[in-house]
Amino acid sequence: MRCSKCQSKLLQGARFCHSCGEKVIGKPITCPSCTTVNHGGAKFCGQCGCALSANHDFTPQDYTVKYPMKFDEVSSLSEQIGGHFFASLKKRIHEEHNPKRYSDYVSAFYDSNFDQKFKLKADQLAEEAYTIHCKQDDTILPEIDALLDRNFESMLDHFIIMDCKHLNQHPIPEVILKYENTNKNNIELSEMIFDYLDLDKEPNEKFYLDFISVPESKIKNAVQSFLFADKKERVYILCDQTVFGSCKEGFAITERGLYWKAHFNKAYGVHFENLQEVKKENDWISINGRYFHVNPSFNLKMMKLLKKLARIF
Repeated sequence: MRCSKCQSKLLQGARFCHSCGEKVIGKPITCPSCTTVNHGGAKFCGQCGCALSANHDFTPQDYTVKYPMKFDEVSSLSEQIGGHFFASLKKRIHEEHNPKRYSDYVSAFYDSNFDQKFKLKADQLAEEAYTIHCKQDDTILPEIDALLDRNFESMLDHFIIMDCKHLNQHPIPEVILKYENTNKNNIELSEMIFDYLDLDKEPNEKFYLDFISVPESKIKNAVQSFLFADKKERVYILCDQTVFGSCKEGFAITERGLYWKAHFNKAYGVHFENLQEVKKENDWISINGRYFHVNPSFNLKMMKLLKKLARIF
């Protein structure tokens, strides 16, 4: 921090300049763009020229930035976004595919010419992020993170599903790309669930979709064991995971949530609006910290479906 009169570097905590005696004006202001600390009377950042407020620090104290950006280096914003994208790609591969093949996904990024599409998108995102940053209020950091999160999610889905079929351990239905802009107001829930799970590709699992033909004993066992849904709740899918077909273990998806019981585990249920964390754990997935497993292929599709529903609800 420097003196507003003679520009001498001030000592930490100084109330007057040790060089010219000028009074230090107001509370130091941290630039929301480049984090340079400016004197309290500054209207513009001395480092990057960003507009400042003399009475407010725009960095929320309880918010951790997911995608740090240096807005004083405007010409490098697209490059910075590219760096964040590859970090997100690496995380996605580790979560959903084979981490050892990350370098192959990077090669596919360039070999498929997806890099050209990404460059145009990164330039667009750089402009949008800079526009948000110039608003100078408490929402800018979360808003920029949300912007990049939303776009990275879409780009990663398109890239991995369309350009990396030869690398993916388990196929992901292309049809799920149509749900890119789905929200709670325009969602056709049952269609979306069936599109994501692609049950025709799971011939070894016992799924029941037509409950008229399901033996009454199976439904009764499921209801007593794990299907603790409201009586009016519409059930879309019931899966029997028992060896002898009793349906005392398995899962059910309804219009409101997921109910399941795994072998040697307690029964659990979660409504879509209460989904907090869904992640891969070795050869199974955890849903709000609870064990869920069908098979590796189905687990991946279920994980992607639940993550999407968590964002929608």
